Amino acid sequence: MKMSEKKAATRRKLINQAVTLFTEQGFDNTTMKQIAKAGGVGDATIYKYFANKELILLGYFAQCAQDAIDKAQQTTDFADFGLHEKMQLLLDFYIEILMSEREFVLFCVDKFSHSPLFLLQDALKVQQLFREVIYDYVSVAEEMDEIPEVPFKGAVCNLLAEYVFAVVFFWSKDDSEEFTDTSQMIDLSLGIIIIVLQSGLINKVTEFGGFMFKAQLFNLMNNKSGLLSILKNTRGSLAGFNL
Repeated sequence: MKMSEKKAATRRKLINQAVTLFTEQGFDNTTMKQIAKAGGVGDATIYKYFANKELILLGYFAQCAQDAIDKAQQTTDFADFGLHEKMQLLLDFYIEILMSEREFVLFCVDKFSHSPLFLLQDALKVQQLFREVIYDYVSVAEEMDEIPEVPFKGAVCNLLAEYVFAVVFFWSKDDSEEFTDTSQMIDLSLGIIIIVLQSGLINKVTEFGGFMFKAQLFNLMNNKSGLLSILKNTRGSLAGFNL
């Protein structure tokens, strides 16, 4: 096994053991020494992977993101999927992976929401993973004439990466049976996103508009009934748009 692969395997083991300990003992009651022991590394070695427990939390989300990206990519005929299908599959897999540790994810979401500056540490790594793969999805869609060329594509893909985070936030607050509200929200919102990209309306979006979208996204996700109503009305209005 190559050294890089060995390190990746050790990193994954440390994250998985940390999640188990955090869930069983609580975040504050778990020490880096305990995580190191459970992960089979020395007390000092663990700091070569994570400087503190908080970064392990972010490492978990990055790991889940990469797993979702890989799982989507390995889907049969994935290369032939349209942008909507690729985004849908990516979101479905990400939620599915997070579902296995929902209690832990809810703890993390709560911690992140109360520590916005904390998210500025390595959270950008998770965003970068999604941004890069979404950039590829959008580029292929452009090449296949599925959508017109997207101006400010980097900024648009950043917003779409943040949209993934917002979906997770919405799901974390969803108490509907089998998370049907989350499924409906993803279907409606993705439909709107694709319609906007196909229509070329994105060409008219200003930097101020992008800022407002980012600022209001999480507020909307926190109001389930209101958001679903807005999405239904918006998609209904855009459905008749002459593409």
